[in-house]
Amino acid sequence: MVSTKYLAYKNANGLPDNAGIMVYLLYPEGQRVAAAGLPNGVNENWHYRIASVSKTFTAASIMLLDQQGKLKIDDVLTGNITGTSFSYLPDSPNYAIPYKEKITIRQLLSHRAGIFDVFNNPIPDSSTSSYAGSYYNSYVYQDMNEPDHQFTLDELAGVVSVNKLYSKPPESEYHYSDTGYSLLAKIVERVSGKSYDRFLSDNFFKPLGLSQTTAPWSAYDTTLPSPFLAGYVSGGSGFSEINEDNMSSHVGPGNIISTPSDVAHWARALLSGRGPLTKEQIARMTAVPAGNTTYALGIGNSELGMGHSGAHPGYVNIVGYNPNDDVAVVVATPFIDYTKLNEHLALMIEIGKEARKIAGYEGTWTKK
Repeated sequence: MVSTKYLAYKNANGLPDNAGIMVYLLYPEGQRVAAAGLPNGVNENWHYRIASVSKTFTAASIMLLDQQGKLKIDDVLTGNITGTSFSYLPDSPNYAIPYKEKITIRQLLSHRAGIFDVFNNPIPDSSTSSYAGSYYNSYVYQDMNEPDHQFTLDELAGVVSVNKLYSKPPESEYHYSDTGYSLLAKIVERVSGKSYDRFLSDNFFKPLGLSQTTAPWSAYDTTLPSPFLAGYVSGGSGFSEINEDNMSSHVGPGNIISTPSDVAHWARALLSGRGPLTKEQIARMTAVPAGNTTYALGIGNSELGMGHSGAHPGYVNIVGYNPNDDVAVVVATPFIDYTKLNEHLALMIEIGKEARKIAGYEGTWTKK
């Protein structure tokens, strides 16, 4: 099934050899994996960049701290960390975010905070900054010629603050924002007293046996652990191979490296209650707020289940867990054509659904 569907898509879209696709199922009876187009020997334990699927880890961190009584997700960002006199975000010029005193942690989680997305949107031409009209990352890499620039959470928040940027006032609309998740990573660090990567390792990676999952933060930590899927990227005019990347600007929204096996185990453990969150906390995390269509608190909903999708230069993946039958599905592709993302995601959903059927699980997920 996977080979037939992938070959048709490859031929129709001019994909390079070795681009390929993999579907991995984790279900009560065991696991299954199928792949097409990938090099010989590739399996579910090969590494790739999971991109925005990282947000499930960031959101779970916040929900765990809430569960432990160390924060409250309905507190505003100017509020004090539980039991302290320190605010959730620093009282400094870098964090003079518009509407900061009205934005709650819950709104950051659900993308309803109105936070301007520095990574996915160019800085307005009206800005007086030298990077006006540019994507901030591109400006740093190209105009400043600093491919090894060490981005920080303070720096990214500062771009929003100094330019007084926002999309709309909080709770006005759903507005997807990577920068909002950068702020959540900062909150995790301030509340826990640990770096973001250390918190994830101590609370999720080690306890759940996610031994192939890492959260790189250094500008010089650009490589993927071996073995890894070589990635291919296109903007519509041919593919080029890309494996190395500076992930320091993605801490919180999209920096994690993992494998199909680890990601499936993560989604199933987190959303079934096998992980550190209680059933009550999972219910809070997966409840879609008023005004949103499918997105809850760091968890989205697709026909494959509750989970998330993610796209990064060289990689696209989608993860879904269906609590009705306890099945986790991961579909991963080491290629991306930014001009055909909708068709790409449709293929992945189709393959994931068909894989479930072949494994004996007919139903699809609809969030009630």
